[in-house]
Amino acid sequence: FSKVVLQGRDSLDLRQQLCANDMSGPVGAVTYTGMLNARGGFESDLTVMRTGESEFFVVTGTAQATRDADWIRRNAGDRFVALTDVTGAWSVLALMGPRAMEILARVSPADLSEAALPRGRFRDIDIGYARVRAARMSYVGGPGLELYVPVEFAAHVYDTLHEAGAGLGLVDAGYYTIDALRIEAGRRAWGAELGPDETPLEAGLMHAVELATPAFLGREALLR
Repeated sequence: FSKVVLQGRDSLDLRQQLCANDMSGPVGAVTYTGMLNARGGFESDLTVMRTGESEFFVVTGTAQATRDADWIRRNAGDRFVALTDVTGAWSVLALMGPRAMEILARVSPADLSEAALPRGRFRDIDIGYARVRAARMSYVGGPGLELYVPVEFAAHVYDTLHEAGAGLGLVDAGYYTIDALRIEAGRRAWGAELGPDETPLEAGLMHAVELATPAFLGREALLR
């Protein structure tokens, strides 16, 4: 994935303007949302983690870093915000499947219960020698997590997970497998099912739109 950090006193205001979903959730919230154009079409779809009162960790497609950062900057106006590309600082390991939490429990002392780490939330946990950001979500549907790992610890965490999951059926999954599973699960992808001419109404993604929030770019087109 590509990853950028948006921070500054006006960061929430900018996120609310650019994102079709409500971005005012608490620190620790993970929100899936689209960035729409004035026609209501997708300029991108994002996963956004609120890491502070005025800070957001924005995850987007591997090939979209420059495009999405440009869209955010062009719409920032005179707001007091800073946008930093941190793609090179973080690796992502997706641990997905019915035994994902069982494997993770073998390598982390953290409380991984539903109460401590509910779906749609993230928290920092230890895995082996590393401190990672664990987000309880799965691109392929069903149980799973995305683990955001400092790049210098990525190989260590990968090896640690494989050692723990060796007897539980853990295997690496290729991209075609991921693509097939995410389609089965109804997950959309920008550049495939989503683009500037497809709206959330047409894409079946109105569950990721909050029309009651203050006016966001594309809202009037969706209402029409």
